[in-house]
Amino acid sequence: MFSLNAIGIDVRHTGEFIIDRPDGSGDMLLIIFRTDAILRLDGKDTPVRPGSAVIFSQGSKQYYRSCSDLYINHFLHFSVSDPHELSDITTDTLLFPHNILEAEELLRMISKEQFSVSRNRNAYISSLIQMLMMKLSEIDTSEECRPVSPHTAALDSLRAEIYSNPAKYENIKQIAESVSISPSHFQYLYRSQFGVSCYEDLLTAKIKTAEYYLGSTTLSVKEIALLCGYSNVTCFLHRFRDRTGHTPSEYRSMRR
Repeated sequence: MFSLNAIGIDVRHTGEFIIDRPDGSGDMLLIIFRTDAILRLDGKDTPVRPGSAVIFSQGSKQYYRSCSDLYINHFLHFSVSDPHELSDITTDTLLFPHNILEAEELLRMISKEQFSVSRNRNAYISSLIQMLMMKLSEIDTSEECRPVSPHTAALDSLRAEIYSNPAKYENIKQIAESVSISPSHFQYLYRSQFGVSCYEDLLTAKIKTAEYYLGSTTLSVKEIALLCGYSNVTCFLHRFRDRTGHTPSEYRSMRR
């Protein structure tokens, strides 16, 4: 089980700032750098950029410092009761998270949960910390593998939203406007990042949503069409049959 000891989000220091703990902090420590800094690993000082991270194992030397008059980071001090839970976590290595916004959201959830009155508070915190550590550790540790697009995080969030609420969007122009990118450039970025066009993803999301409701509810075909973003039922019927080879009614019968 993971236990929270201390947490800080967007902690700021001005002037010279140095953390130098030769024997560590007595627990594990996650640092997500929000400004340029210097990190010492294996006796070597390495410049680190905003958005990179490190997870210090318990007992590891902790040394990092500012390289300007302003230093900002997120930190998380935590303990682990079972060492086997660390098997999938990359420690004492500079990490380059693919989607730093996800990590920051998990940190905020952990911070809020520490004040919860729920009897399951510790279990929730443990699960959130474990999820955070695994998400950070699954990323390649080579900086060259980091996405270069400044829109990477926004597109990741957008794709998740498309699949969770496909009725929200009617066309590519509307989707591109939601992330403030021109439609043509948006389509290029989307395909480059996910290997599929946004139109194809949106259509897939609509059909998957329809399949779910057809197979698990008694909602009418018209109601399901609206949930998928189709105000025209005939259009929905054509799209569904083109993608699945069956009408909605046939699909529902087969699932049952």
